[in-house]
Amino acid sequence: MNFRHLMGAVGLTVLALPAAADHYWEYGDWRVNITDETAGQNVRRYCRASTGGDGMPTLWLEFSDGDAGPPHGYPTPTYSTSAPRGYRTQVGNAQGVAFVFDQQGTFFGVAEGGIDEEGIAWAAASPRWQDVKNMLLWMKAASQMEVRALDAYRASNQVYVASMNGFTAAYGKMMDSCGHLIEIPR
Repeated sequence: MNFRHLMGAVGLTVLALPAAADHYWEYGDWRVNITDETAGQNVRRYCRASTGGDGMPTLWLEFSDGDAGPPHGYPTPTYSTSAPRGYRTQVGNAQGVAFVFDQQGTFFGVAEGGIDEEGIAWAAASPRWQDVKNMLLWMKAASQMEVRALDAYRASNQVYVASMNGFTAAYGKMMDSCGHLIEIPR
């Protein structure tokens, strides 16, 4: 995932494509944004659930009505953060990241990061592709998720805590709005 792709997903809109309709809901600590984008005669619906933001890191998932949905594909939870110009993010490029649920379940990923054209440091991390479905099940069952930066020489460092309050409803609204099944089989 490169920075341009990350910012495209974060922004949820492409400036060259006018949005035909935008919808917004809140469920607990989670938000759902639905955007219909028109390109010529084609309309694509993008569905996004997220928590955090407002100067804090963000945990988000995004899917479109054109993506292969369950049971063939699931939206990937992604942790993303940035730092003010001249500062580093708490998670660096190629650093290991742990996603810890209620201090019971843990999934791992590797962060990608860098500095954009404007000098703003950014980082993003997702679980391994084979863990996405099980991580979504934990997100539905847990009350919170810690994001921890891993270090080979000292204890891990907690960089973000995301509330899972409202996640199940947000996930269901997001998937249903894009025409996909909301169930996640075990």
